[in-house]
Amino acid sequence: MNKFAVVTDSAADIPSDLAQRYDIRIVPLHVVMGDTDYRDGEDINTAQLLKLMKDAESLPRTSQPTPGDFLEVYKQLFTEGYREVLSIHLSRALSSTIESARGIAHEIPEGCRLEVVDSCSATVGQGAMVLEAAQVAQAGGTLDEALERVLAIRSAHAIHFVPDTLENLVKGGRATKMQGLLTSLLNIKIVVGLAADGSIDVEHKAKGIKGAISYMVKAVGRFVEEHGPAVCYVLHTNAAAKAQSIADALARAGVKARVITEATIGPVIATHVGEGACGVFCYPEALHAPELDDIAAYLTPEF
Repeated sequence: MNKFAVVTDSAADIPSDLAQRYDIRIVPLHVVMGDTDYRDGEDINTAQLLKLMKDAESLPRTSQPTPGDFLEVYKQLFTEGYREVLSIHLSRALSSTIESARGIAHEIPEGCRLEVVDSCSATVGQGAMVLEAAQVAQAGGTLDEALERVLAIRSAHAIHFVPDTLENLVKGGRATKMQGLLTSLLNIKIVVGLAADGSIDVEHKAKGIKGAISYMVKAVGRFVEEHGPAVCYVLHTNAAAKAQSIADALARAGVKARVITEATIGPVIATHVGEGACGVFCYPEALHAPELDDIAAYLTPEF
């Protein structure tokens, strides 16, 4: 058995088969459409959500797990014999999920250790931290070694993505109606990133998707200049051709950034960015375990 257990929430967008392979426990967030409450990743996937949103008049709501949801998972792990748990979660700037996890710290049995970490990230950024921690556990490493790697990635990673339209961000209150109208009329693509605290940050306004991809490639280049060679995921919501264009543009630019997989933006984040979004996530190669190079077979999405 691993020396410690790894827990996350479904916003990390880790497929169930990959979670099973690395013994990652996932607590689902919820996506609510009308009177129906779906457990993210269990009752609904990205393809199903996008189909439902096409017919919906209003944007689905998302909600965090309850403290009881986390307590159930932690108690199960302690029952299995674990005495240490590393729990890595969606940015506090985007959701109160981490507060639910922290809220039951007083329930942890004496002699057990629970470390709850704000990833200051989302989707595959959060997911990469979880996977790296789980790989440390599987290799027989300690919780402190995993925590050190997670915090290092948290301080040196970047996500840049481009919604196809601002419609969902407008509905969700993260962009104004005027911004949505102007970008639609002028074919302006907004490149969005995550700030240091994990909040959404408008980085750049580009003319068309080619201009947006050019900006993202240059941003990855600047990241490499600062942090050294990087590993990358390209990510999307039913926009595989755009994701491939990003990978191709990185290759043409000669940036020392190795694309290891294509990933789906999961239901919780897809609720806000909508269909047709694409982007790139990167972190230093020096913080990447080579054993994780084969995750491509697990993260490549199907629509």
